[in-house]
Amino acid sequence: MSKETDVVLVYPKVRLDRPIWEDIRIPLGLLAIATPLDIAGYKVKIIDQRVEKNWKKILLDELEKEPLCVGISCMSGPQIKYALEISRLVRENSTVPIVWGGVHPSLLPFQTLKNDFVDIVVQGEGEETFYELVRALKDKSTLNGIKGIWYKEDGKLKRNPPRPFIDLNQQPFLSYHLLDIEKYRNKRYGQLILSFSTSRGCYRECPYCYNTAFNKKKWRYLTVEESLKRLKKLISAYQPYGILLTDDNFFVDLNVTKRFLEGIIKQKINIRFFRTCIHPEDLIKMDNNFLKLLERAGVVFLVIGVESGSQRILNLLRKNFDVTELIKINKKLSKFSFRVVFSFMLGLPFETKKDISLTVFLIHRLLAENKKARVSVNIYTPYPGTELFDLSVKNGLIPPQTLEEWIPFAYHTANNPWLSEERKKMLYMLCFCSGCFSPYFLKKFVRVSKKNYGAKLKYFFILILIRLYQPIARLRMVNLYYKFPIEIKIARFFGYYRPLKIKSG
Repeated sequence: MSKETDVVLVYPKVRLDRPIWEDIRIPLGLLAIATPLDIAGYKVKIIDQRVEKNWKKILLDELEKEPLCVGISCMSGPQIKYALEISRLVRENSTVPIVWGGVHPSLLPFQTLKNDFVDIVVQGEGEETFYELVRALKDKSTLNGIKGIWYKEDGKLKRNPPRPFIDLNQQPFLSYHLLDIEKYRNKRYGQLILSFSTSRGCYRECPYCYNTAFNKKKWRYLTVEESLKRLKKLISAYQPYGILLTDDNFFVDLNVTKRFLEGIIKQKINIRFFRTCIHPEDLIKMDNNFLKLLERAGVVFLVIGVESGSQRILNLLRKNFDVTELIKINKKLSKFSFRVVFSFMLGLPFETKKDISLTVFLIHRLLAENKKARVSVNIYTPYPGTELFDLSVKNGLIPPQTLEEWIPFAYHTANNPWLSEERKKMLYMLCFCSGCFSPYFLKKFVRVSKKNYGAKLKYFFILILIRLYQPIARLRMVNLYYKFPIEIKIARFFGYYRPLKIKSG
């Protein structure tokens, strides 16, 4: 193999705004496709635009080494803006092929490939596909037989057959050493919290979720033995303070989850789990013994996708649980040490003001009855390939025809065409206020901020402002009062809110 760089992989920034305390996760997707190449002896350079201030210079230096290709990972929304800027920089300074992969190119490969700055699209999982592609580029052989790619040849756009899902248990341990791990130290906690995954996909049919198209409603997982083996290896190598589980749904099979958690305890793996996503229906099935198991195994955060406080909306979203059941389980959760984050989604095409009021009521009740609870309120975003995207089109959304037109599609942007200007203001207000009045979160925030001395002063000042704003936030939410949003204007002035326009008919 050449001593020079063979492959450059770039992870673009994700947000247009500037979050107060964004915690940057390790780009596991890029590591997944880099690992087989690394093991085979290829020299791989990963550039993460989120953590590298001088990423342009690094990229230009790598291009001078004439790599085989530049790979860029991309999701729908604002990340496309940065992915295009990176692609333009590559095109203007090199003739190497530009390869796009990730969720958005996988869902819309033809439209993505039509862009002048994209030469090849890897559709779906890239571990095997990208390896074969790089090998073909090195050997200067045809791309015709590589499953899972779309490419340009003689001015024509070509498509190869799709690649079947890979066997996760046959994949090697990720080459974490390709990253500067210290750059991903959690800013809020001042500790090293590493990303780790035990499964991919979800079998549920939520009409708003990209998973239904990207993972074909399939759930695949590492065996419990393999998950524990890999987790122990990761902990041994880097001694992280905690683990961020990136599984779409960690609790799809409660028997598998139980065996994994029991293995954590039996093998005396001392670690904290800072993010475990769970569907309310699975949570409701848990008895006290299961909840105690979560506690003993080191679960710190449960992320619960509630979406709405309106039973009508929940039924339309195929969330097969009753709001009263959620209220009961929340009271039970309050007795355990782990914290919970209830996630909500507003701005759906069929949502009424009454539905919004029911959601706000539920939010306040959940927080009042569980002092360890937080909420996250986002705005519905129509993602390609989902059932609700088609309904959004029927309600006035003009389907984007170019990559650029997908940039405004972000969960903090209330510009869906069925929303009136008054409703948009209301949604912005609810999103803004929802994170300001969880007393347990603020109490914990004071404690963990002391571990990060560099950001302590900034965060302490923000904390004071949040505490002062709490009563106003509560009144605004309870009364759905969105007029005179001076606080939101101030936040936008400092770059914390940057919503863009979405085309409508």
